[in-house]
Amino acid sequence: MNTDEFERLNFLSEKALNETATDPELKEFSHLLNSWNSSVELNLFGGFYNEHH
Repeated sequence: MNTDEFERLNFLSEKALNETATDPELKEFSHLLNSWNSSVELNLFGGFYNEHH
């Protein structure tokens, strides 16, 4: 996830929390959130797995 995607995720998360996001924005938010979760999991568990196996 690059900086622009991260900033967009933050922007859309605020809209989602305030219930002002449109359906397309909610879909984009979901996609970006999945991307964020994947990169966090890779950073947390990928490095550990590679070091010890």
